[in-house]
Amino acid sequence: MSLIRCPDYHPLRVEGAAREAIDLLGGIQRFVRPGDRVLLKINLLDGAAPEKAITTHPAVVRALIHLVREAGGVPRVGDCAGIEGPPSLSRFRGACRRAGILAVCEEEGVELAHLSGASTEVENPAGRAFKRFTLARGVVEADVVISLPKLKTHGLMLYTGGVKNLFGCIPGLLKAQMHVRAQRPESFAQMLVDLLVAVRPALTVMDAVTAMEGNGPRNGRPRDVGAILGSTDPVALDAIACQIVGIPPEVVLTTRLAEEQGVGTGELARIEVRGESPGSIRVEGFRLPAGQGGLFQALGRVGFLKDRLVARPQAVADRCKGCWTCVEHCPVGALSKNGSIPAFDYRKCISCYCCQELCPHDAIVLRRPLVARWLMP
Repeated sequence: MSLIRCPDYHPLRVEGAAREAIDLLGGIQRFVRPGDRVLLKINLLDGAAPEKAITTHPAVVRALIHLVREAGGVPRVGDCAGIEGPPSLSRFRGACRRAGILAVCEEEGVELAHLSGASTEVENPAGRAFKRFTLARGVVEADVVISLPKLKTHGLMLYTGGVKNLFGCIPGLLKAQMHVRAQRPESFAQMLVDLLVAVRPALTVMDAVTAMEGNGPRNGRPRDVGAILGSTDPVALDAIACQIVGIPPEVVLTTRLAEEQGVGTGELARIEVRGESPGSIRVEGFRLPAGQGGLFQALGRVGFLKDRLVARPQAVADRCKGCWTCVEHCPVGALSKNGSIPAFDYRKCISCYCCQELCPHDAIVLRRPLVARWLMP
């Protein structure tokens, strides 16, 4: 894999860094042939201004459009945005507009692909637990998939990057069904590893110029990292990205499971990094989501300890705008309307944190129980 410094989002610097990262892997022609239909799979979530560090930055998207075209490919830009719920072209385009993606596509004359609009069943016999997926048809029909994740923390998975970005290949409310089918973090991580087996992006280019720390993937804080990463193996890319921000790769469930199952390389000693060394870009004091981290996280998933250690989502009354996005997207119906703010039924809650992830007003916070705060201040 490759690691290149990129201090900011100036278009020339971003394109130069992306080009160098891909050249160190053999050049864009290794991945894209003339006439190939290339899907640039972004991280959109619900759409936010680029400076919020929630979505793939439009400068990174523009750089990959240029590189794909240089190789003679036909780029499309798309995602199944989490905010959509049932497939909604208007919600999708609104999210792309807020994130600056729509403007890039219009300026470059590139199709903006509403991936949730059409889906198809695919067999996945090599998957460990998930032998079949319903995927966006635009993913399946692409000749080449290039994944463009953002480096962020994640309330459920601790970290989101190359592997987790592929969850956006599953359309609409089917994402919620996956949370119901895979309620424990370990089973959800296994689903993501099996999804990697099904999709197998040819190339992953990570936007780590500005990352997100704290209560990601939406409500954390931007944190400058200053890098573009590239790899044919998103597991290896995730391992190095975690090393940069001080997360032991083995505590990220997707990385550990993929390594154990031979789906990718998660062991740092076996990963060749071209370009900069991870130590030269190391970020100190990178903040994790509430209630996350190593043994503490593992213990919190054990029976009677869950209520004592696992962070619970709670509504903040003075931030809530009554949009009810959280109620609409809860996969198990654990939220309901209660006057002006949502009410939680913690007997139903599966701690997937979809409510916190999708709240557009940062009105859902993760609160650790008193015992958890005492054990890990």
